[in-house]
Amino acid sequence: MVGLAAEIRLPTLIIAGGPDSHVPQDLLAELADRIPGGRIVTIPAGHHIHAERPEEFVAAVHAFLKA
Repeated sequence: MVGLAAEIRLPTLIIAGGPDSHVPQDLLAELADRIPGGRIVTIPAGHHIHAERPEEFVAAVHAFLKA
């Protein structure tokens, strides 16, 4: 996953779930760093960010799309 990140040509938003997520947050940060135009936002909600914190999820996506 991280190895192919530099081939992504569009701005990309990664929404991380923070320390309660089973996904390694350091790998998500590394992925965002390797994608040209990559951005990471952390919403501490575990893996189901969109269900646990929908307002913050939508706000992050909206801000990214607006930029």
